[in-house]
Amino acid sequence: MGLNQKRLSELLGVSTSRVSEYLNGKSEPTLKVARDISVKLGIDASIVLGV
Repeated sequence: MGLNQKRLSELLGVSTSRVSEYLNGKSEPTLKVARDISVKLGIDASIVLGV
């Protein structure tokens, strides 16, 4: 999608360090952020939630 961590953090309304934690498996996004990821990036919710 051509997004870098800074742009993704702006899109989701979280810090770049938080995005880094999500991507490196150090923390899980909140349900709200997971929903935003699904809606804003067009990714199926079951993939985002790991179901």
